[in-house]
Amino acid sequence: MTADLENRHSICQKSSRPPVKLACLSCRALRIRCDGQTICSNCVVKGRSCSYVPSRRGGPRYCSSRKYKGSVVRCETVTSVVEMGSHLPKTSSKSGMSPTSGDEWVHQLGGLCGPGAGLRSVEMPLAEIDSIFDSIFGSNVDEINPNPNSKSVSNPVRLYGSNEDILDAYYVFIHPYFPILPPSEHQLVSSRPLARGPPTFEPTSPLSLAISAILSLIPHPNERKPKTTEYLKRRREYAHCFAQTALGVIEKDYELLSMSQNSQTGLADTTRAFERAPFHPKLEVPLEGVVTLSMLSIYEYAQRGNIDDMLQRANQALALAMSMALHEAVEEEQYADSKRRVWWMTYMMACQASAISGTSPVFDLYDPWFVTPYPEGWKLVVEAQQVLVESAVFSSDLDRTMQEADDASWVSKRMEELDRQISSLLFLSRDAPLVSQMAPQPESVERMTSKTMRDFAEIKLHTARIKLHRLCAFQDILSGSIRHPDVSIPTDTNSRMDMPLEMSSDPRSVEDLSLMSQIHKLQMPFTSEESSKLCLHAALNIVTLLDNLLYPNHTSDILANTQYARGGCGSELPRTMPTVVCCGVQSSYALLMLGLKARVIQHTTPDDINVLDTTSLSDFRNELYHNLRLIVKFLENYSIAFEAIQGISDKLNQAIDREFLA
Repeated sequence: MTADLENRHSICQKSSRPPVKLACLSCRALRIRCDGQTICSNCVVKGRSCSYVPSRRGGPRYCSSRKYKGSVVRCETVTSVVEMGSHLPKTSSKSGMSPTSGDEWVHQLGGLCGPGAGLRSVEMPLAEIDSIFDSIFGSNVDEINPNPNSKSVSNPVRLYGSNEDILDAYYVFIHPYFPILPPSEHQLVSSRPLARGPPTFEPTSPLSLAISAILSLIPHPNERKPKTTEYLKRRREYAHCFAQTALGVIEKDYELLSMSQNSQTGLADTTRAFERAPFHPKLEVPLEGVVTLSMLSIYEYAQRGNIDDMLQRANQALALAMSMALHEAVEEEQYADSKRRVWWMTYMMACQASAISGTSPVFDLYDPWFVTPYPEGWKLVVEAQQVLVESAVFSSDLDRTMQEADDASWVSKRMEELDRQISSLLFLSRDAPLVSQMAPQPESVERMTSKTMRDFAEIKLHTARIKLHRLCAFQDILSGSIRHPDVSIPTDTNSRMDMPLEMSSDPRSVEDLSLMSQIHKLQMPFTSEESSKLCLHAALNIVTLLDNLLYPNHTSDILANTQYARGGCGSELPRTMPTVVCCGVQSSYALLMLGLKARVIQHTTPDDINVLDTTSLSDFRNELYHNLRLIVKFLENYSIAFEAIQGISDKLNQAIDREFLA
């Protein structure tokens, strides 16, 4: 046990070391040691081109107005993806100017379209990892021999006693929302967290560690006060240690693999690099690193609120997957399904990270080298993710076109093309096979998973429509053309958002409302009314789908003498892997802007509104308010496990109160 503890200590410490001072792009991508030669030995052995670029760490940041030009990832230069991902422009922190209170409010609402949209940053010093490790795996007499008069262990964290238990818990809490692993071999699975005491099992696989990081954020069934500051801190520390240790294991694995290719005993070293038993019987051990990085990308976003690290982890996973040729895994063999799932989920995570960060993807969405077949039922959700990224890029390009007064002749044609593409995919989503046809067992995890994936596809398509139409839909508000001089825009300092939001859909913020007057000069294929209606229907559909997303099956959480069910006396179970949070935020932006639009009309003089029924406007605003509260409910469920999501929920609550209750 002592030897294992020392080994784990070294892994934990190693993960916090800075990268080598001089390394080529290929070695940086795989996080392996580089000898720093003109052509390093790793690249010589692998037959890759070897190139260096000066490190940009600590240097000047990208100007927010500079155009970022992403490069297309090619098969022969796959390892450059990670390096490019780490140099993406940082998200802007400017809150924008406020010519009037109304303009300032419109700017703050626009922040819901920005990178992060209120995501809370949750950082923790790396120096604390050793002490955290001791608290997890060190002996504690009080916990091993608890007081018999004590009713429960103080602040129990969700830990598991074996790889098998961790894998089963993955299928209960993670797989329905992030099916990156093959289906479970059992129709019914259960979660069996340890009831008390320090763990007797220490995960060694990077994948088991990454899953443990996510699971430890979910409150333990025995914890009666899961929202206390002390308990939040304890779960955060456990999760962070698991995540950092997982990264350390990945670094060690691929460093040994690289060493094996440079040694005369290559086969022996390769075996030693991946000598552990596979975490999943249908997933090859070398692929565990790809899955781990994809999962940790979500962890960085949802728990730590770090968009830059989220993007870097996603691009690292994509680069590693392509270096293993997962993008061209066309053979039918034992691991075919797992390779397809890992590749396409990793691809979608890279797309998602790009959309969330407001940057163009560093790879070609439709690269002809990407020929791996889709897993059953996945084609629609992949295409939905692609069109969502395309709509995000369109929105960013349109912002930049107005800001720089560039030629806008491309706007109309491109907008029509994307809208037709979205409509076609929405039609297919409603005509998709019933869940029962894809997973006939009514209680199986795969039945729940297939339904969730289909819902995710439709949610992403509606989100793409909002991104596509938002400037056209709200051009009258954004340009100030409908703001009446006598309209009172809420300016109460008590209802003001205490932390400014980002101001645009990408880091290149639109900082002057006068630029938005350029919208009227664009030849849009849709009127403002048409786009507003499309945004309304899309937002309401998103709310309905999000509100009806399935929860984890609480009956699978086995622990004696506990009440842990949604709607029961115990705590609510959180959904995990919040890949559609940004979709909820986009829908809330549309609903808030429509609410503002309706309020402006309410304050317009009767002569201007003709026979418009003000009662209907009030009912309309009430309906918008109700749907916005459902989005808050959706976000609050995620924030049970993920702290950074709480920041988004708080921002949205402030915006709703200011618009509807101030």
